[in-house]
Amino acid sequence: MTLGEAKDKVIKLMDEYSSGGNKTIDKDINLKMNAFFDAAQRNMATIKRIQRRYVVPIHPPDNDEKYIEYPAPDDFYMPLRLWADYETIGIGKWIGKSLVLPADETRRVELEYFAYPAPITEETPDSYEFEIDPDAQECMPYWVAAQQLVVDLVVDYRSLLALYDRMVATLNTAIPGPMATVKARW
Repeated sequence: MTLGEAKDKVIKLMDEYSSGGNKTIDKDINLKMNAFFDAAQRNMATIKRIQRRYVVPIHPPDNDEKYIEYPAPDDFYMPLRLWADYETIGIGKWIGKSLVLPADETRRVELEYFAYPAPITEETPDSYEFEIDPDAQECMPYWVAAQQLVVDLVVDYRSLLALYDRMVATLNTAIPGPMATVKARW
């Protein structure tokens, strides 16, 4: 789903139409959309997580260090698994957002991690595609519509927020495990 499609759903959920069926343009609503969708997607990424992999740039130590700290990617949320030469080795040792490995590590090391999505700013175009899974994308317009209506003294936002909560409760948030190694018979 694109940001523009999600904004259209919010307008429909809020019933922002004239009696003739035309969309009403409310600048206050439009000004808040990107910020609300940024918050919605970032929050959703902590529930229905975005999985990524990163090859750790292994390098020799600068001096007689026993360990080397490798900073995680900028979009890093939390570690999932660490791979060395394509075999899982757990999640390693962490200091803040840095992975600590022995200085003599020479294998290909990959970090499988959960990521935050790219920020949605005021300049983000409506063609922006959300980074979370499609089922989680469908929840966000309900949350955004509820946030838009929190300050409305006439329309109650709680029903939209309750629908959002029910949709989130049904998301499959299971974390996939590593694939079983299949040994070919050659």
